Amino acid sequence: MNATAAPQDAVLVERLEGVIQLTLNAPKNRNSLQSPGIYEGLMAGFDALEQDSSLRAAVITGAGGAFCSGGDLRQLAAGSEDDVRTRMTRNAWLYRRIALSDKLIVAAVDGPAYGAGLGLAAACDVVVAGQSAVFCCAFARVGAMPDAALFWSLPARVGIPQARRLMLWAGEVRGSEAVSIGLADEYVAEGSALPLARQLARRIAQGPVRSFGRIKTGLRQAPMSMEQALGFQLDNAPGLFASDDFKEGAAAFFEKRAPRFGRGDE
Repeated sequence: MNATAAPQDAVLVERLEGVIQLTLNAPKNRNSLQSPGIYEGLMAGFDALEQDSSLRAAVITGAGGAFCSGGDLRQLAAGSEDDVRTRMTRNAWLYRRIALSDKLIVAAVDGPAYGAGLGLAAACDVVVAGQSAVFCCAFARVGAMPDAALFWSLPARVGIPQARRLMLWAGEVRGSEAVSIGLADEYVAEGSALPLARQLARRIAQGPVRSFGRIKTGLRQAPMSMEQALGFQLDNAPGLFASDDFKEGAAAFFEKRAPRFGRGDE
């Protein structure tokens, strides 16, 4: 695996077997999204994911025992309303990139995923939580309201009643509870979150990128009425059934072998 450094070493980038790993590397700030270079490094990583057809999945994780502590309260408290609006407008593109990518993104969470850090994890397609993972929608603790696309991602993951509880009471979610309410998809022993996330990402990288992309698009529009669902499938499914990926998948099924899907741009 080859490692390079994103701007100011704030996000470390590694590539292996069709996967790009983005490691938030500002442990002194518990990988706050407002640490210098974090936003730029993540966006550069997503540029690489979208532009390099050999990259088919991504892993996001954090260095130094923390996933991401969210925003920097000191900076936020010192800024004006316009300053906050400008920051939110910029940061919105980060969550859009995750949601709109056809490629699947896996979060490996050890330590705190607080505030916007929770938003970063919740926006990902798969969340692997280690034993030390702590999720918290902490905004109400300090008189704020959730941002980081959490009004979209959190209800989509846990449902409106649980999202209401997490947002209003701002309590911590630890351990297997994160999986039981849908906040995480896998719960593993300490030190195992990143290895499992990488394993899952490598498996995803062998999958049908176009199919994954259509599924992500449909889920972004959920819940749909029956007519909306039927219209969506009519607009999208025929092209997949006519694709080389489907032909390969069907052939592999009948030949009892693993399919060899294309890169998604074929």
